[in-house]
Amino acid sequence: MFPKKRHLNSSKKPTYNEQILVEVPVHGQKRLGSCLEYQAVRARPNRRLGPALLCVAALCFSLTTATQLFAQGLQTSGKTSKQNAVSTRLALNGGNSGTESSAANTGDTPAVTDQELSAPPKINARSAALIDATTGTLLYAKNPDLELPPASLTKLVTLHLVYEALDAGLLSRDELVDIDPKDCSPYIPYGSSLMYLHPGMKVSIKDLMLGAAVVSGNDAAYALARRLSGSNEAFAAKMNEAVQKMGYTHLHFVEPSGLSELNLVTAREFALFCRDYIRLHPEALTELHSVKSIEFPRPEHRAPGFVPKGTIIQYNRNPIIFSYDGADGLKTGYIIEVGYNMAATAKRGDSRFITVTLGGTGPSYAGGGALRTKDTKNLLDWAFENFETVSLDPGQMVVPKVWFGEKQSVELALDGINAVTIPKGQKAALAYRVETPKVMDAPIAKGAPAGKLIYSLNGKDIYSVPIVTAQAVPQGNLFRRVWDGIVKFFSNIFAG
Repeated sequence: MFPKKRHLNSSKKPTYNEQILVEVPVHGQKRLGSCLEYQAVRARPNRRLGPALLCVAALCFSLTTATQLFAQGLQTSGKTSKQNAVSTRLALNGGNSGTESSAANTGDTPAVTDQELSAPPKINARSAALIDATTGTLLYAKNPDLELPPASLTKLVTLHLVYEALDAGLLSRDELVDIDPKDCSPYIPYGSSLMYLHPGMKVSIKDLMLGAAVVSGNDAAYALARRLSGSNEAFAAKMNEAVQKMGYTHLHFVEPSGLSELNLVTAREFALFCRDYIRLHPEALTELHSVKSIEFPRPEHRAPGFVPKGTIIQYNRNPIIFSYDGADGLKTGYIIEVGYNMAATAKRGDSRFITVTLGGTGPSYAGGGALRTKDTKNLLDWAFENFETVSLDPGQMVVPKVWFGEKQSVELALDGINAVTIPKGQKAALAYRVETPKVMDAPIAKGAPAGKLIYSLNGKDIYSVPIVTAQAVPQGNLFRRVWDGIVKFFSNIFAG
């Protein structure tokens, strides 16, 4: 049963930065003491001639500079558009129950039409989302905001925290973990997925990670959680803290394996989490999720009352890594409260797609698993047939002039992935433009907004990548600020 305190059919629509294909000085005067001194002072005006001439020269130079700037502005005014970058957003039917939608027929971008894309497949699962792993573009959605138990997909979040601990030096892959009896059967249901840990074993972090990823061992997930946090409950709190920091509001966990129906996710947010997981831990695909089998337990895993007999090979529970071109992850899941779930990814050429399906059904355990695999393959086939991920090089961006700063210019950089998802075969119709300010005023912080790289398809804006300053520029000294004030004042007069 689903928990009453959570809303399974949520109408809240998380906001994401998604591309739309479908659905930024007075000196004190001295008192004169005598006529002689007075006469000497009266003779000083000749000495003020030099500064006066300098002021005149400065004004002349200012006028010259302003004229040059104005002339340059006239030469480029027809080439550079005003800074008004457009970023389209995607909304694929939100959480409306019983709807299926694709980038082809529910969005805001006229460049993509029904005629350009084949019809999306019919999906057995209750909820599904398909995204471009590079850009995060949502390409297909069926009830994407419906909260459902993820089952063993939960282990991806568990592995994310393990990778974070490895990166922080809190763990090593070779560290041996003493297996606690509470991490083994019968504390974990024997009929559930297990890597078959036994109390008293000493098992490496690497083996436990493989056990959780390849054979979906609930015992492996429990052992990893206990090593990192001391208990499943404490680890679940870390899981929730981690996903909240990543910006997810519809991912919630009470334990690390996925056995509990109180774990809840949405297909939309979990697909985006999978994208983050791959981006943050790309090695996970090769060292965990595309591994076809593991040998466990091995002779070194003997424990009091347990001696391994022979070689035991356990195979990856994700069938698509055996049969689908380019597939290298991620996880399957099943509990009776939700049905059949899968998070999968495949890459061909420069395009990688991620699909999440939740709540699949079937006439039997084997039948439900087969329909789950069919859903995933059909979605990936549709993605590779209809979309591609491309990138255009904007070259060296124009460096804005800086007023009032220690430096007179500032370097710019893209703040995001320079890629866009488009219908397959339309790269020739893809164009870009760079919109950045000609001038900026100091002080300027590093990472300050400074324009956008805007992609357009058939003349319609479809995506934008923010541009920011690559360095900080503090204010200049008093002379620099006064001088720039004069030059800027006259340049504005002439430009106006």
